[in-house]
Amino acid sequence: MVIAYIFLHFFWFFGVNGGSVVGAVFNPILQTLSAENLAAFQAGDAMPNIICQQFQDLFATFGGAGSTLSLLIAMLLFCKSKRIKELGKLAIIPGCFGINEPIIFGLPILLNPLMLIPFMLVPTINIVISYICMSIGLVPICTGVAIPWTMPVIISGFLSTGWQGAVLQALLLILGVFLYMPFIKMMDKQYLTDETKAADHTDDEDDFSLDDLSFDDM
Repeated sequence: MVIAYIFLHFFWFFGVNGGSVVGAVFNPILQTLSAENLAAFQAGDAMPNIICQQFQDLFATFGGAGSTLSLLIAMLLFCKSKRIKELGKLAIIPGCFGINEPIIFGLPILLNPLMLIPFMLVPTINIVISYICMSIGLVPICTGVAIPWTMPVIISGFLSTGWQGAVLQALLLILGVFLYMPFIKMMDKQYLTDETKAADHTDDEDDFSLDDLSFDDM
């Protein structure tokens, strides 16, 4: 699953919908594993598969590819540039429902080498930590009951695995904020510099005095 997600986010980096490309191969496998979990759950047996469709949809990423809900929170809490703050305000509600194209194309993450690192790293860490927590029994394995991928974080974790899953989602979401923070702060610094230069240039153009007018050359 980690390998699949590396490819998925690499495709997104170039503007290709990685979920559609990788999902064409990977989703049928996940759905089969979910069906096995659901059959075991209905029979009262232990769920056999940690990795399944619900694991991918609800624990690998929060807010869409790259787990960008964490990025949005970091943008709103720690950034000062007008461009990033306004984009964060516009994208936060869609981000809560797993829609993050405004961030991928607007920040942008697309063709941005600086953001590629956390964009691939955060989902990988989410997958590894969630797998470990479920394998040692801290969090129940997903039952295979279908929950929409648009279900907001924490609520989806509670519906899929109980309060333990909700707590895990919340902790991973916070961890993602701190992983994204140094990278978005670097972008924020650059945008602040650009905005300051643009404001200074505008002020220079607005500085106009009648004393500068001369009719000698007319």
